[in-house]
Amino acid sequence: MRDRLSDLLLHRELLYNMTKKELKVKYKRSALGFVWSFMTPIIMLAVFGLVFALLVKNNMSWFAVYLMSGLLPWLFFVNTLMQSVGSVVGNPGLVKKVYFPREVLPLAAVGANIFHFFLQMMVFFVFLLIIQWQFSPWLAMFPVVFLLEVMFVTGLALLISAANVYLRDVQHFVELATMAWFWLNPIVYPVGLLQDKFPKYMPIYLLNPMANIILYWQYIIYNPYHYAHNVGAPGSSAVYISDKAMLYTALISFGVLVLGYWFFTKTERGFAEQI
Repeated sequence: MRDRLSDLLLHRELLYNMTKKELKVKYKRSALGFVWSFMTPIIMLAVFGLVFALLVKNNMSWFAVYLMSGLLPWLFFVNTLMQSVGSVVGNPGLVKKVYFPREVLPLAAVGANIFHFFLQMMVFFVFLLIIQWQFSPWLAMFPVVFLLEVMFVTGLALLISAANVYLRDVQHFVELATMAWFWLNPIVYPVGLLQDKFPKYMPIYLLNPMANIILYWQYIIYNPYHYAHNVGAPGSSAVYISDKAMLYTALISFGVLVLGYWFFTKTERGFAEQI
């Protein structure tokens, strides 16, 4: 695996160019181009803010902010998987005729979605500054939480992109699985709801790495410092941080990354024949 990583490092310029290609293809023939990346969080903030302010009653302050704190990382996760699952089978000419580390293809999809994620987060944080949001010191953990999610989604991207070469049903399975997976994360509901109604199932619920990652995003963005230290204050139902869960998530994320890369390199030899 060390040799493969060295080979990948030698082809870093190719990875950069493939990432640029992924970005250009997404907005090909689009008049607004990258502006759409800015529009997504703006529209979601407006729609969800209006809906939950007028139609849905809850005791959480600024529920739209809570929602976006988990929804943007989730969209980054889902869009990366959906774009990477067909990255190998979608480039038969390159795979069959040109030598390069094949993992560049799914990694380019990851890189393109990282770019979009930062654009959307930038818009979100500008909105928070405008409303004078009270950030907590936990915001300094942003790079750590981001790294956890990137490791997890990159490992899955490598795994499913390779598996999809041999079984094209994988791309359809990923689409259905992510739809169901969405509801297993505390995005549209606070984790406190589960703690109150199903306390016995919380350990099982937290076996989901994405649930923990979403909780970390919400903790560092949504929960202002005094919310996290005052029981019953608005937003307290969204607070759930466990040292054991964080260690578990870190180990799982790294393990999935290693497993995905190992599986990709082991199955790569048959790509040209299967495409």
